[in-house]
Amino acid sequence: MSIDVIRQDENYQEIELVEDVNNRLPRLLPSFQDQSFPLLRFVDWYGNTIFNRMQVEELLGEWSRLYERAQSDEDKHLLREIEALAKRCLDEPHLYLKFEGD
Repeated sequence: MSIDVIRQDENYQEIELVEDVNNRLPRLLPSFQDQSFPLLRFVDWYGNTIFNRMQVEELLGEWSRLYERAQSDEDKHLLREIEALAKRCLDEPHLYLKFEGD
């Protein structure tokens, strides 16, 4: 199962994509039961989850904690790519961060 992460506009048009080609995100993301991640625990591994600009700002605080779960340089690289994508969602209104599950 892979989870791709997309920066999209208000018309659901993809602007930028980070693909999780090696299926790392399901291992790195918290489980639904982990309430210490109030936003990231809701990423649906099998569906779509979309965060607006205000949520992305909060999500970035949680995202920084995922680096502790990284087991390899490849994991860290993927986390950095998605973090940069998320930060670009803060650039202007009407940009969204979408996690697209299998």
